[in-house]
Amino acid sequence: MKAQLVLLAQGQEESLKAFSERVDKVLLVFPRSCIVTVMAPSYSRENLEGTQNPRVTPLSQAEFYSTLKFEYVCLYRCRSQYFAIQAGDLFPMTTMSFPAFIRLSLNQRYLPVIHSNTVLSDERSQRLSRTEGLYIQIKDIDGYLQYIATYYDTSGAALKKRARALFLSLCYKSVYLNESLLFDFKMPAESHLAAIYTDIKKTASELFEIMKTDENLWDIFREALDGDFWELWRSPWIAVYGSLMSLKSGVGNPLVVLLSGLLTDVGIYDLEEAVTRNYYLSEEKKVTPEQQSSYEKHPLLSLNRCLIKKLPVEEAVKTVLVCTHERVDEKGFPNQVPTDKLPEEALILLFAEKIDKTSLTTMKKTGVGFRFAKEKLWEAESNTQGSFSPDFLNKISESLI
Repeated sequence: MKAQLVLLAQGQEESLKAFSERVDKVLLVFPRSCIVTVMAPSYSRENLEGTQNPRVTPLSQAEFYSTLKFEYVCLYRCRSQYFAIQAGDLFPMTTMSFPAFIRLSLNQRYLPVIHSNTVLSDERSQRLSRTEGLYIQIKDIDGYLQYIATYYDTSGAALKKRARALFLSLCYKSVYLNESLLFDFKMPAESHLAAIYTDIKKTASELFEIMKTDENLWDIFREALDGDFWELWRSPWIAVYGSLMSLKSGVGNPLVVLLSGLLTDVGIYDLEEAVTRNYYLSEEKKVTPEQQSSYEKHPLLSLNRCLIKKLPVEEAVKTVLVCTHERVDEKGFPNQVPTDKLPEEALILLFAEKIDKTSLTTMKKTGVGFRFAKEKLWEAESNTQGSFSPDFLNKISESLI
């Protein structure tokens, strides 16, 4: 009954029907486990069919051997299924809309200490306040969000808790969407993808209402999550930094910024493993000069992923998706878009990505605060120019404070 991650390979002469039956048997034997299947070489991308159970992630031969997708799946399934919350988030004598867990120091397993639909007693609340950490499962994030919305108002520290809960919900929904977008053989119904996409937009609209307040939310988003899986998926941060800049400065459409930011790096995982690894995990978060031409393909690959899976993205989002690395001096990629054709939302996301890299690299080396780091980045871009116009930088300046 322990949750496992099981890897199964289809035999070269094994039919899809026989392989699916073998997978179903394993799903039955391990009811709490997830399975990664590697399809036989004869099943190409043009033959998009495979095991479609929600607990199964099918990979092609190329995906398994040439990309970082298997490591992504392993980290996602094994290392990112729990979000940390504070015991102080919970009030005595309130009804829990989600289960909560502690992590045992002996074997690092998660032990449930609060069950859904139970009332949190005073005694248990006091015991939990002495624990080192409290966790919820990623799939229960909407229950946690409902709890925060019910018992917290919309000012001060309470508002920041709402902002964090909404950001966690956005992170979960983005990786849930990635389940369908990233993997060739994962082909859910169009209605399923449309429902997830609509849900993301609903969460975004609620988050925007909080962004309109005077509260400084930059650090809330930056500190919301950590862990090795989130080092391999930075899109939620880029998306939320960008939409915050858009909303505060009045530049561009914040919803277009957020949706484009969540989708823009999907194609990174279609590149060679070494390229993806350098982009996310190297000290400078940069690819080598030899990898640059391959890296420059990823905006178009991201758009292709959305089109192949028939995600109902708006035309404005499609345009921004392929422009997030373009520059006003027309030296960006992949198409060196003329300055007058460059969407403001794309420039915002380019700046937001620079902010994210600054928070992961420069700040760790220098120990400077986030506000100072953003201001120094703005000054550096103002002095070098090329990526952004002076007019654009002036427009977004106050949104960075």
